[in-house]
Amino acid sequence: MKQKVWDKKGNQVVNTRWKEFDRQTNYIGSGNVIANTQVSSYIRPWVETECNGCVNPEGRLMKFDLQQFDGFRIPKNLLDVIENKNRKDSVILYMFFTMRNKRVVPFGWVLSDKDHSTIGWQVVRCAGESYVKRWSALNEAIQYIQKDV
Repeated sequence: MKQKVWDKKGNQVVNTRWKEFDRQTNYIGSGNVIANTQVSSYIRPWVETECNGCVNPEGRLMKFDLQQFDGFRIPKNLLDVIENKNRKDSVILYMFFTMRNKRVVPFGWVLSDKDHSTIGWQVVRCAGESYVKRWSALNEAIQYIQKDV
C-alpha cells in the first residue's frame, strides 16, 4: 500500500489528474471507511448466518452489509462476485465518488478480498464525462487500499 501524506489541515494529499477529486478527498483507506470521497465496507458471504450470538437466515447479513450502498448502481461484474452463494469469505467493496450539488456522484468501484488483494474494479461515468480523469483518480485510490499494487 502507498504511504499516506497529510497536509496542515489533516487531510490526506492525493495527486491525480482530477482536481475536483483531489480537492474533496480527506482520506483514502482500506476496510470499513466513510470519508469525503470514499465509502467502503466488508461484505459477509451469503452463507454466513451468525452475528453476535444470533442466527440469521442465509443472505440477511450480506444484504445488511450492502445497505450503505443502497441507491447506487454497483457494477454487475462486481455484484455477481458479491452475491455468489458459493463465496465463503468476506470481501471489501469500495465506492469512490465526488460531491456535486450536495449529491454523491460515484465514479469508481473496487472489490478486494479480505487480505486486500484486488478482485475487480470498474470506472463509471455519464456521457460527456472524462474517463481519463476518473480512471486516474481510481488508479491512485487503489494504491492506498490494495496490497498487490
